[in-house]
Amino acid sequence: MRYGLYYHFVNADSAEDFDAYIAKCKELAFYDTGVTAEYGDRLTCYFMNHYKDQLEIHMYTMKEQLEHLEGEIDIMLSSELDQWNNKYIPLIQIVEETPIESEEGIYFVEKYQEVNRIVEEILKHVGGEVRDLKSEGSLIGQTRLISVYSLADNQYQMPFAMTLSSILSENEKVLLMDFQENSGLSRMLEQSVEHNLDELLVMAESGRYSTNRINSCIGRKHKLDYVYPIENTECLCEINTVICNNLLQMLGKEMHYDCIVLNMGTRFKGFFDILDRCSDIYLVQKKGGISQWREYEFTEELIERGLSNVVERIKLIEPPVITTPVSTCDKLVELWKWNEFGDVIRNMTRGISCAG
Repeated sequence: MRYGLYYHFVNADSAEDFDAYIAKCKELAFYDTGVTAEYGDRLTCYFMNHYKDQLEIHMYTMKEQLEHLEGEIDIMLSSELDQWNNKYIPLIQIVEETPIESEEGIYFVEKYQEVNRIVEEILKHVGGEVRDLKSEGSLIGQTRLISVYSLADNQYQMPFAMTLSSILSENEKVLLMDFQENSGLSRMLEQSVEHNLDELLVMAESGRYSTNRINSCIGRKHKLDYVYPIENTECLCEINTVICNNLLQMLGKEMHYDCIVLNMGTRFKGFFDILDRCSDIYLVQKKGGISQWREYEFTEELIERGLSNVVERIKLIEPPVITTPVSTCDKLVELWKWNEFGDVIRNMTRGISCAG
């Protein structure tokens, strides 16, 4: 996606120099864009750091440059442009408050919110072309899959999956996808969204998708991307091999993830096929008790299915005992990430490239 940004870059040695530069520009300019260079710099840097594989950024600083853009960009992002007459290229205005009335081909995004939410809103308006998965080829060799599963202490499964994904995202582009029913992820995110895993499954089942619909189902926390969790968990039982393969292919090819972490739950049809495609399977366990019997039977079933290679890729992980109350899952993830347990996870993932 080729994206145009209209504002003026500036390098200033001090805040006073910066303010003086902006004042001078306002004196000389035909109109005020309404976006400070500082704000534009931050937004552009965020795009370049997190969306460089999806967005090609073109910078424009003169109004005359906007007259012949056909074939050069797919969407224009600016603020307070006095007019926009290009019916072939949509304009996204960054505003302090969304106006009641709007014109065709012009969309509004409110400025004062988290930058990842701004990006999500922008991406909803781009990549509207519907494509067919059948002609898109294979995911294999492009995106590495990791699964997290538990037969015992699954209350710690999602916190571990989040910790693992967060650590991997320090060096790679990672997506966390939750197939575990009532995993607690929605509680952790504390936000209500219109689109989630359910919509991705609909696209995967039909074999038809668009970039903006995919983007509307994905959120970001720090450097980590995640699919908004499904609300109707009964739908997880309807997943099959074809749907899951289409889903992973769609995300791998369109979103260019190095690694997708799958937090596994109910064994849908195709569960074992997905495990067979994973480079690593983290089995969250609790020593002692009947969980060992379940793990033994699980291993036996894998062997009977001819999946001895999957057994070899299983990594047993035992989360540390929580001795002090933790108020939120977020805080537990941060605690694990930066204590000895986090070091254990880093050592287990060290030297493994998610690029295939």
